[in-house]
Amino acid sequence: MEHLTAFLARTRGPAHGGDEVLAQAREVLEQAYVHLPDAALSEVDPLGRLAALQRAMPLERSLLYRELLAIFARMGDRHTHCALPEPFASRVAFLPFLVGDFLERDAPRIAVLDSAVSELERGDVLVSWNGVDVADVVGRHRAWQHGAHPEARHAKAVQTLTFRPLSLMPPPEEEAVVLECVSARGMRKEVRLTWRVADGAWLAQRFASFHAGAAEVRVASDGAILARRVDTSRGTFGYIRVDAFLGRPEAFLEHFAQALADLPRQGVILDMRRCEDGIVRIGEGLLQLFTSRRIQPQPFQFRLTPLTASLVRSVPALADWRDAVERAEAQGRTFSEGVPLTPEAEANGLGRKYPGAVVLLTSALTYSTAEMFAAGFQDHGIGRVVGTAARTGGGGASPWPQSTLHKLSGRDAFRPLPEGPRFRVAVRRCQRVHARAGLPLEREGVVPDVLHAPTRADLFHGDRDLLEVAGEVLAGMR
Repeated sequence: MEHLTAFLARTRGPAHGGDEVLAQAREVLEQAYVHLPDAALSEVDPLGRLAALQRAMPLERSLLYRELLAIFARMGDRHTHCALPEPFASRVAFLPFLVGDFLERDAPRIAVLDSAVSELERGDVLVSWNGVDVADVVGRHRAWQHGAHPEARHAKAVQTLTFRPLSLMPPPEEEAVVLECVSARGMRKEVRLTWRVADGAWLAQRFASFHAGAAEVRVASDGAILARRVDTSRGTFGYIRVDAFLGRPEAFLEHFAQALADLPRQGVILDMRRCEDGIVRIGEGLLQLFTSRRIQPQPFQFRLTPLTASLVRSVPALADWRDAVERAEAQGRTFSEGVPLTPEAEANGLGRKYPGAVVLLTSALTYSTAEMFAAGFQDHGIGRVVGTAARTGGGGASPWPQSTLHKLSGRDAFRPLPEGPRFRVAVRRCQRVHARAGLPLEREGVVPDVLHAPTRADLFHGDRDLLEVAGEVLAGMR
């Protein structure tokens, strides 16, 4: 661990290889990025910005990286990013506390969730940050978030306000922060803290979230669900929180079914508010456990480019898209027809395991596979969606790292540069099914059936008000 100023001093240097880095970024986007024709991107014009940056190449490495990060952030796609190399890759700039947000008397609040220093306590509400209203600070920080819409950018800005991964965003502009706070007892105070830089894995362990009363069910070695019973004024219901769809699909679904078997039959609450990544086959395979209706997996499309046309012909795992891409080529279309990632037989192989009503909790951080689950949940009429934001994160795609592009294509243009950034790009976009067939998830997200603004009781007392709302919805579904 070191002070931010010391870290910045030792990472200064000339922008060697900048032309190669920018040329590689342009090639990745031109040849592989499925959302490039998106109308929202036309104003951002990432290819034009990369070309302009190449014409006016910064001489200092940190300036080049800052401009490169800004271009990818403006694209608003968390599946597509530029990750800086070491010493930035594994480092996080942090202040020793975590924050969350809630609504109180129609006013947004940012409050301390956990603190490693005695000067700040859980429940302290932040008023100003170096003399600037904290809402304005969060607003400025939104510009560096890879969010598809304002709700998603705000959620990520709050999440990363005091923990900033230096692989994906620039370091803080100030060495220290003077915070004006109001304690839970109504007392005003001022706290001064300095930014430090540390290894991200160590920080994640140090500030791991704790969820009281939850019984943890391990899924494989790198994923987990948390299952318990929750008491509401409308009865006792099951509750399962999913933070990631990881591990082997068969093992995940087996453990999930076991957890369901131990929960009340009158209703279950599925919480995917913090689920931001995972394996699509797991998410789509999970839908069948809650319905007797046959599951139709969501189709995924390629954008037609010389690269994607070549890959579907040469890579056996992509052979299912070959006919769709060739038809699109013949018809002069921009996108292929959609083909599911999850085989339909697999999405329906286990059948229904839970007979009761189901409510799904979402937020603006519900993203990727969890978002695809939410879309399938709605499109198959499985249950009701209760959201703490007006829509989910808006990220409906299948991303690949550039190393996969290089491995599958063999093209030197995608070979990771020895000391350069690593790029990840959305290569296939998904579409919704049934009544919403053909609608994209990207940027649009999933709109909840019931909207609940988080309260102070939610943030500091185990989602008390949110679970009451979920209980009301479940009771109405019986």
